[in-house]
Amino acid sequence: MRITGKKASFDGESKLFCETLIVVWEGTDGSGKTTLMRSVEGLLSARGYHVETYKTPGETQTGRFALEYGNMQGIDGLTRMLLFAANTADDSKFIRMQIERLRPHFEFIDRYYLCSIVYGIAVLKTRHSKAVNVEDAENVLGVFEKLGEDVFVKPDLYVIVDVEENVRLRRAKSKSSKTSSADFSYELDSSLQEEVRKLYRLLVERRSIRAIWVDNVENKLKENAVSVADKLMELRQSML
Repeated sequence: MRITGKKASFDGESKLFCETLIVVWEGTDGSGKTTLMRSVEGLLSARGYHVETYKTPGETQTGRFALEYGNMQGIDGLTRMLLFAANTADDSKFIRMQIERLRPHFEFIDRYYLCSIVYGIAVLKTRHSKAVNVEDAENVLGVFEKLGEDVFVKPDLYVIVDVEENVRLRRAKSKSSKTSSADFSYELDSSLQEEVRKLYRLLVERRSIRAIWVDNVENKLKENAVSVADKLMELRQSML
């Protein structure tokens, strides 16, 4: 497990933001991303670090609308991508306020604008037969970051979490059987999730983002959490 991608630059944010390492957690549905994030949070807290978290979509008007309308059957992939991207932009003011008010050592964001892009491209390719690829994801990411440089907080690092497809699918099916009100068609779609997995992997390999890739093998949660926590502490120390 190693950090790859563009070197983090801290010149674009204020000195206050330089006190906080901003980590965005991404990955396939059912990969155990949030569970791993919480485990790392616990380890860092036990070592004396202050960790704050924010999960998108948030409990905002745009967040509720993105979930309700964006996940409806028949919604086209572009509309869905833009809805969730709009929510991450809208939620950014609350993330920024959280950092400015609480000054944590680490800010963990559970999915951010990259997720909207990756899933949007994957949906357009698998469900709408659009000829889109990782270059399109990189181009959209560049546009979002340029136009949203005064809106989005700048991630210092991504943690991309994945797991074997049979494990992921089993978890998704278990979750869908317990919750009747939500639409799980995206989580249960293995071809879509494989495209999501492929896009994340290519973005990491092409160094389009600075990231740690975690193969979240079953029964390795503690081991993975310790490894990620160590990497984050090293990175924060180098930042300071």
